[in-house]
Amino acid sequence: MIGTDRFGQDLTGADPHSVGVWDTAITEVLDFRGDPSERLHELTGTDDAFVMGLVVTTAGAVLGGDDPLSESLQTDLAVLEARCGHATERERAHAGAVATLVDGNFTAAAARWEAIGASHPHDVVATKMAHDIYLHVGDDARRLQASTAVIGRLRVGDPGYGVAAGQHAFALEEVGHYEEAERFGRLALEVDSVDIWALHALAHVYEMQGCHLEAVEHLRSTRADWEERDHLALHLLWHLSLRLIAAGEFDECLEIFHEQIDDADRAFGLTDLTSMLWRLELAGCDVMDLWPLLAGRWRDHDQLHTTAFLDVHAALAFASCPDDPGAGRFWSGLDACHRSGASENDETFDLVVRPVATAIRAYREGRYGEVVGGIDQLSELVHRLGGSIVQRDLFAMTAREAVRRSDLHQPVEGVGP
Repeated sequence: MIGTDRFGQDLTGADPHSVGVWDTAITEVLDFRGDPSERLHELTGTDDAFVMGLVVTTAGAVLGGDDPLSESLQTDLAVLEARCGHATERERAHAGAVATLVDGNFTAAAARWEAIGASHPHDVVATKMAHDIYLHVGDDARRLQASTAVIGRLRVGDPGYGVAAGQHAFALEEVGHYEEAERFGRLALEVDSVDIWALHALAHVYEMQGCHLEAVEHLRSTRADWEERDHLALHLLWHLSLRLIAAGEFDECLEIFHEQIDDADRAFGLTDLTSMLWRLELAGCDVMDLWPLLAGRWRDHDQLHTTAFLDVHAALAFASCPDDPGAGRFWSGLDACHRSGASENDETFDLVVRPVATAIRAYREGRYGEVVGGIDQLSELVHRLGGSIVQRDLFAMTAREAVRRSDLHQPVEGVGP
């Protein structure tokens, strides 16, 4: 052991200076700023006994959409497991959770991280991993159960309390407990006035209640606090765009799109822009000339066919640009991937991702009856795509528009040949 981190957790490594680097990186992770992954990769390389850096980078890569079967990820997992020979029991448990995640069994991995958090109440890595995975698989009930347990173990002033309060706020919001969600969001902001996850949770609270003025004021007044947070800023701009679209202020949305498209290299950033463009079109804005820009960004992305949420958004772009050079590769790759049925992720692709993507394609091709039937049949499963309720609502919105268009094409009784 080389020391304890800022949350009081014992760390295994060879160099005592690694503790400070780790503390800085974890602060960056929680603050959604900087490049903690690069910092942790460097730490892993310079301290050949350090364990927790590989836990965060390997798990983060999987949740970020990297291919778990890639050589780099498999190598990192092997190194992590090799380093566990001298690790603490807690660190070995983390490594076991990472291995479960790499296998594509997300919920089981989250349960393992929950168990670590129960034994180590101030382990923010464990509690954040569980929270993030339940968002990844769209399990609102388990996320609330997990965050309720975490907040019950902590007291105001404890290390990590603000982080836990912000996570709990989001969990509460996703099950409709809006007043309590706002209370915990504001508790988190009392600990850290620029806690971006708490600011994000409040944006969801206002959005889900249709509080237009409050949502716009919240996002505009805090923009200086989050616009430099590379890992979440675009998503908060997406939240602002939802309100702008609702108000019919399409021009500002298009300005946001054009400002962000050139720098949107992360796949999850592309989902925000893709969702924005599709929603603009559903609202009546002509954006067809912009779809090729998005398809071009999705075309050669190396994070396709790994994550449900990413693939259904890529499907929106490629269905809109069937002649794009990447469209054929995308559809054939989607058809072939995750066929073994060996993991939770395999099952999600089979039960939900391919059917939703098929419905999206049918919508673009004007086969509206297939859209409605396809999405309605998935109503009890669509949460498995991951993301938030408002993000997944895009597919229900598409089904409603398909109904409208289908009705427009129905012959009126007594009219016509």
